[in-house]
Amino acid sequence: MRRPPSGGLYVTVIATRLLAFFSLAAVCVQPMLTPALAAAALESPHPTVVNWNITPVQIAADCKRELAAVDTVVKAVLARKSARTFQNTLLPLENAEADLNDRLVADGFLFNMATDKAVRDASLQCNTDQSNYFTEIGARPDLFAAISAVAKGRTAKSVYDRKLVDLYVVAFQRSGAGLPPAKRKEFVALSNQLTDLGNKFAENLDNDQSAITITADQAASLPADFVATLKQRGDGTYTVPVNESTVVPFYNNEKDAAARKTYYLAYNNRQHPANTVILEKAIAIRDRLAHLMGYTNWAAYVLADRMAGSPGRVFRFLQNLDVKILPKAREDLSVLASLKQQETGNANATIDPWDVTYYSNMLNKTKYAVDNEAIKQYFPAATTIDRVMTLYHKLLGVTFVKIDDPNSWNKNDVLSYNVFDTKTGKFIGTTYFDLYPRPGKFSHFANWPLLPARRLPDGSYRPPITAILGNWARPAPGNPSLLSHEEVITFFHEFGHNLAALLSTAPYETLSGGFRQDFVEAPSQMLENFMWQPSILKEVSSNVNTGAPLADDLIAKIVAARYVNYAYFTTRQIQYATTDMDYHTMGPRVDTTAIWAKVARETTPLPMVEGTHPQASFGHLFGYDAGYYSYLWALVYAQDMFTAFQKGGLENPVVGMRYRREILQPARTLEPDQEVQAFLGRPMNPNAFYQNFGITGSPNVEAK
Repeated sequence: MRRPPSGGLYVTVIATRLLAFFSLAAVCVQPMLTPALAAAALESPHPTVVNWNITPVQIAADCKRELAAVDTVVKAVLARKSARTFQNTLLPLENAEADLNDRLVADGFLFNMATDKAVRDASLQCNTDQSNYFTEIGARPDLFAAISAVAKGRTAKSVYDRKLVDLYVVAFQRSGAGLPPAKRKEFVALSNQLTDLGNKFAENLDNDQSAITITADQAASLPADFVATLKQRGDGTYTVPVNESTVVPFYNNEKDAAARKTYYLAYNNRQHPANTVILEKAIAIRDRLAHLMGYTNWAAYVLADRMAGSPGRVFRFLQNLDVKILPKAREDLSVLASLKQQETGNANATIDPWDVTYYSNMLNKTKYAVDNEAIKQYFPAATTIDRVMTLYHKLLGVTFVKIDDPNSWNKNDVLSYNVFDTKTGKFIGTTYFDLYPRPGKFSHFANWPLLPARRLPDGSYRPPITAILGNWARPAPGNPSLLSHEEVITFFHEFGHNLAALLSTAPYETLSGGFRQDFVEAPSQMLENFMWQPSILKEVSSNVNTGAPLADDLIAKIVAARYVNYAYFTTRQIQYATTDMDYHTMGPRVDTTAIWAKVARETTPLPMVEGTHPQASFGHLFGYDAGYYSYLWALVYAQDMFTAFQKGGLENPVVGMRYRREILQPARTLEPDQEVQAFLGRPMNPNAFYQNFGITGSPNVEAK
C-alpha cells in the first residue's frame, strides 16, 4: 500500500496529487546489469542529483524559499490581464508546484527515514508547511475563477491538457474555494488542524517502542534466526519488539498461548490512548469539513470523487460479501479449533484472536505439509530481489541496472537501480529499496512515488524516481535475510506500485503514475496472483545453500494452501472497511472503541478483545479514511484483469506490454473502467473475484 500525506482531504491544490512532495537521486558508478541484458544499448542515464546530507536549518530555508517561489508564480498568474488560457494560467501553476516538488527532494522525504530526529522533525515541518500553503491557495476564489475561466475558454487541446483542467476544477471545487468567506476561513483552518493531527498520529507510530518480555522456554519454539536478533537480558529472558517486522514470525511460531496473548494485547494497544484521542478529534473535524462543503458526512464527501460514488453503495458491497462468506469464515475457525483441541488436550478449547495465525501455520504444516520456515530457505532476500526484477524484465520490458550510490540517505541499507526500456534502451527512471527497520523510520511496507515523471517547460523529459520502504526482519550478523512467501508477495505487490509510477507516460506530474484511490491497489493486487503460479514460484525461488528452486511437490502444497482461512481474513478486511465507513458516517462524536467492537461482532467470527484499542495503530485511518473499502473494491478489478494473463500466458510479453500500455502508461489520464476495458477488450465483471470464495450470484459492483 502507498501512504498519502496525513491531511486526508485528498485534494491539495494547486494539483490533485498526494505524494509529489518528494524526489530522489542517484550517482551511477560502474553500472552492473541485473538481472538480464537489454535487447538494445542503454542510453546514458540522467537522474537528478540530490544532496541528502542536509541540516534542519537548511531544510527550513529550502522550504521557505521554494514556497515563496510558488507564491510568486501564483501572484503573476492572478495579475495577468489577458484572456485566460491553458498556457498562460493553468500550466504555470502546474509547473510551479512540480518545480517545488523537484527541488524539495530530500527536504520532503527525510522525515520517513532519517536517523537524526532533528532532521526528521524539520522535514515533517516542511511537509506540514507545504500542505498548509496548498490548502490555503486551494481555497482561494480568485484562483478558482481563473481556472474556471480556462475551462470555459476550452483552450486545452490535448487529452492530457483537458484532463488536467478537469482535475484542477474539481480540486478547487472540493477545497473550499466556492465557500463564503467565513466558511472558507474555517475550512482552511480545520484542514490545517487535520494535517497536524495526521502527522502526529503517524509520528507516534513510527517512534513506537512497544515490547514484551518472554522466557527462554517461550523462546524455544521461535526460529533460531529470529531469536538471534532479540536482546537477551541478564536473567535469560528476551525482549521482543512489538512491530511489523516481528509480528509474523512471532505469531507463526510461538507455542505458548500466554506469550501470544501478551504480544497480541501489546500490538493492539500501540499508541493508545494518545492516537485514539487524535483519531476522534480528526473524525470530528472531517465531519465539520464535510458539512461546510454541503455533504451529510465525510464519507459522502470523499466518495463523491471515487468510483464507488456513495456510502450506500460501499455498505451494500461490503454487506453482500460478508453475508456470503461469514459462514465459510466460521468453518475456517472450526478447523483451527480442532487443532487447538488436539494440541492442548482440551476438548472444549476455542480459538482466540491470538491463536489464528499460529494454528493457521500449524494447519499449513499438518494438512498441506507447508512449513513456512522451510520455505524461507528458498527466498534469500538478495536473490529474490534479482529474480523478481527478472520476471518484470520479461513481463513488462524493463531492464534494471544496479548502481553504487554513495549519496543515498543510508549507504548501508539502500539499494539503488536505474531502470531502462529493454527494447529501446531509453532511460526510464531510478528506484530505491530501503528494506530493513531503523529507529524512527516509516514502520510499514510501502512504495513511494517520490518524483512523478514530467515534461519540463523546455520540452525535455524529467524521469521519475521511486522508492520502496520496508521492514523485513534484520538477519543476525553474518546471515542472509530470508523471506517468507507472504513477504515475497508483499514485495511483488509494492514493486507493482513502483512500476506504475515509473512507467506512466503522462507529461504532467498531476497525471503521472496515479489512479482514483479505489482503483489504485488493483494493478498491484492483480500482480500478487503471479506469486501463486507454479511456474513463477519455480523461477523466483532459490535455496540459500544449494541454489535449487522449490521442488514441484512443495510448490503444489503451497498453491493448495492458498485459500486457507481466506474467508476469515476477508471478513477481517470487511470489518476494517465497515468500521472506517461507520466512523465517517455517524456524526462528529464517535466512540471509536465501541464502534470497532460492534462491527467486529457483526462482520467476523471473533469479537474484539476487551481492553484493546486497535484503531490507535490503524494508520489507514489517515490517508485512506472513508476509503479502506478500496482494497476489496479494487480486488474485484484485479482478479478480472488477471484472467488476461491466465488466457494469454503468464509471461507472454504481448499481454504484459498491453497491460503496460493500457493500464500503467495512461495512469490518471483515463478513468479506470476505460483502462480496464481497453486491456481486457470488454467491461469488467466480478466473476473471477467471487469464484475465489466459491460464490455465485455475486452482487453488482457496477451499478450506482
